[in-house]
Amino acid sequence: MLAANAFAVVNVAVVAPRAGEFKAFGDELVGGVKIAVDDINASGGIGGEKINLVVVDDQCNDRIAVSTAQMMAVNSSPQEKINLVVGPFCDNAFDRTADIYAQAGIFQIVPTAVGKAAAAVTRPGLVKMTGSYEGQGADFYKYYQEHFDGENVALVYNGEMRKAVEIAAAVQNEFRKHNKAGVLKTYDFAHYGKSHSGLARDVAAQGNRIIYLLGEAPNLAVLARDIKDEDRSLVIFTNRYQTDERFLELLGDLAEGSFSLALPSLKDDPDFTETLVRLRLQGAEPEGLGVYSYSAVKLWQQLVEVSDSFKYNDLAKKVQGCKVRMVWGEEEYKNGNPLRPVNYGIYQLQSGSYTQVY
Repeated sequence: MLAANAFAVVNVAVVAPRAGEFKAFGDELVGGVKIAVDDINASGGIGGEKINLVVVDDQCNDRIAVSTAQMMAVNSSPQEKINLVVGPFCDNAFDRTADIYAQAGIFQIVPTAVGKAAAAVTRPGLVKMTGSYEGQGADFYKYYQEHFDGENVALVYNGEMRKAVEIAAAVQNEFRKHNKAGVLKTYDFAHYGKSHSGLARDVAAQGNRIIYLLGEAPNLAVLARDIKDEDRSLVIFTNRYQTDERFLELLGDLAEGSFSLALPSLKDDPDFTETLVRLRLQGAEPEGLGVYSYSAVKLWQQLVEVSDSFKYNDLAKKVQGCKVRMVWGEEEYKNGNPLRPVNYGIYQLQSGSYTQVY
């Protein structure tokens, strides 16, 4: 019997922001895990053991991320022991929290892309399911090459924001690699202080047609509006996970035709169709990043079933070199990283809603 020998309760925790700038993405992640847990429980559980869901708010804050990890690590009783952590969304203090989970014997699956430093972190029971968000540098370049080749690109980023810097560096590397560095101009928010209008004037006046914005949501919304006020013909690209509802509210009609990079929804993926139909019949459907957090729980379920164990060490051994079935096809992991990372999709705002165009 799988769980009966080791745990009185099988607990799955999802770590995600529940308030603030990233709340919408946290809601998506929590929703996906809940659907997966309900789906498993409705089918009789795993090995007859039902799953209990625990929701933890780390607020995308370093200190809180560490303290919540420590809180879960000390829950060692059979009733309170956390078997799986899904998350986090923000890779705050990632090395330290991953270490806390590993030492406590808590298997961890990160459903969304992580940064360069987090991708280098390895622990036996740590899986970074979709890869690094640096990959969007190549995905942006491919779309640029096919649709805007030769046009000048303004790469506008906040040099004080690690994620923005890492993505900007990845974009620059792609253009250099393809001998296109001459069409790419970079603009750091820090050089302009709070003068969004001054930055917008420079971007619009210096021969750029494509504008890729990277930074905090409020700044991006204001800057995008100021750029469009300067020249409506300029084409705006953003990262979905660095914008919020204010982007569309502030730009209004000016947002039409703009692009956003995001992990693909996978709802049109043939490998996910059967699962999606079944979930819809149950009145459930994962939204946005919920597809990935749902898949994280199902990945863990696969590992538990093929290992015939919930134990950390057994799952850690099984995930190395084991081929698993993901929503996007068969996958293998080496040192916790996917051998075939998920490519970012390109979405365009068309008639008020984003449609995947690449």
